[in-house]
Amino acid sequence: MGAQEDWILFLEKNPQFYELTKGDFFIQFLEEISKGAKSLDSLKLIFPRVEDSDLKTVIEAFLDLKVVSKIMLGPKAFFGITPAGKRLLSTYNKAKQFFST
Repeated sequence: MGAQEDWILFLEKNPQFYELTKGDFFIQFLEEISKGAKSLDSLKLIFPRVEDSDLKTVIEAFLDLKVVSKIMLGPKAFFGITPAGKRLLSTYNKAKQFFST
């Protein structure tokens, strides 16, 4: 099975991820936290054009979908990618060459 078929199968098994993959920001966000857990303050610096409220909404959606985890270090929260998030990102990256034809 090729990357395109893998992607389609992944979305069929995980339809909750479909909306996330329609916009570049969601994938950029996952790619950024896949490099290492980030605090909300760090994410605000990385994505300065995204409103704070929108960033918090995205984080909450990712937490609900279990593609992002929340790690508390003292009073500070950090957000990291989960195995499900890594799988989504990996499958997406393998298939993205087929998205725009």
